[in-house]
Amino acid sequence: MKILALSGSLRAVSINSAVLRVVKQLAPASIEVGLFSGLGDLPLYNPDLENAPPAVALQLRNEVASADALLIASPEYAHGVTGTIKNALDWLVAFEGFVDKPVVVLNASPRAHHADAALRETLVTMSATLIEVASIALPLPSANIGGAELLAMPEIVSLLTGVLTKIQRRVKLLPDMKSFLGCSVYIDSQHPAIVAQAAKLAEGCADEEAIAKRCFEFVRDEIKHSWDYRLNPVTCKASEVLIHGTGYCYAKSHLLAALLRANGIPAALCYQRLTLDGDQPPYCLHGLNAVYLPQHGWYRIDARGNKPGVNADFCPPLEKLAFPIVNSFEQDLPDIHAEPLTAVIKALTEHQTVEQVYQNLPDVAATEQ
Repeated sequence: MKILALSGSLRAVSINSAVLRVVKQLAPASIEVGLFSGLGDLPLYNPDLENAPPAVALQLRNEVASADALLIASPEYAHGVTGTIKNALDWLVAFEGFVDKPVVVLNASPRAHHADAALRETLVTMSATLIEVASIALPLPSANIGGAELLAMPEIVSLLTGVLTKIQRRVKLLPDMKSFLGCSVYIDSQHPAIVAQAAKLAEGCADEEAIAKRCFEFVRDEIKHSWDYRLNPVTCKASEVLIHGTGYCYAKSHLLAALLRANGIPAALCYQRLTLDGDQPPYCLHGLNAVYLPQHGWYRIDARGNKPGVNADFCPPLEKLAFPIVNSFEQDLPDIHAEPLTAVIKALTEHQTVEQVYQNLPDVAATEQ
């Protein structure tokens, strides 16, 4: 696997460049890390030159295209990203080889949160695939340290080694998992409120499983089930569920999928067909999630919200869902979905109150999903 590293600083003793050089030293034989050294030679971006870009811009684009992932470390100047890194990204705006490129952002100065947020916003706008789980702030004691000092810090070495592992794992997953990492109308994982909440939930977590557990518990415990609490409005988009703090099980599953995807964790929607009362008709769909965990594969979780008689939890590899299957007419529908079923969207968007939704809960036969 090939990683292209870009430093947003041109200083000879830049801590950001030093961090990237240490990453290169720590990389195992299976990962090649190359540092692009020509950012200082790039002219200011001029759209008029798109038909005949300068040689250094072509070199940058070629190296970006051939890389499996990008690793960016950049300082903050006056609460903004450096001109160096912004100019480099400007030269990539119209370059198709950048679209969907996996990108990791390293922050060598945790106080530089303005530039970090601005850089992430630019990357998302450019349709990069931001690997949030590997994008970290490094707890460095000073900006005036070099590679030797960094290599002598066990915590920093461990964090940077973990970054490489997470990049490699995510890049291997991306071809098969792209649809389960994507942003869409209803799983709007790049909505600013979703991105902010996802980052907050991921803070301090050691790995994907810890992030997934925290996201699950947030949606289960902090987002009220619309029918349990008789709460309007009816929500459907993940961002609506987060903003209003309520949703039916389907809508809550949309939010959980969005929070997981915003953290770079593959997440799917899945369904059960359950009876509404005892062991007889009518039946309806129940919405839940599946999350891909490296140690366990696809693992189903149900964040509909606990109450007396309902005790869903996150305890892989054991599934602990809200509702067991109790008769032969109920079913665990076998497929996982990147997007909500049409019947679910129709129920949540064509009715104005939670009472109306309850009277028209979606249902499909197993063969129709």
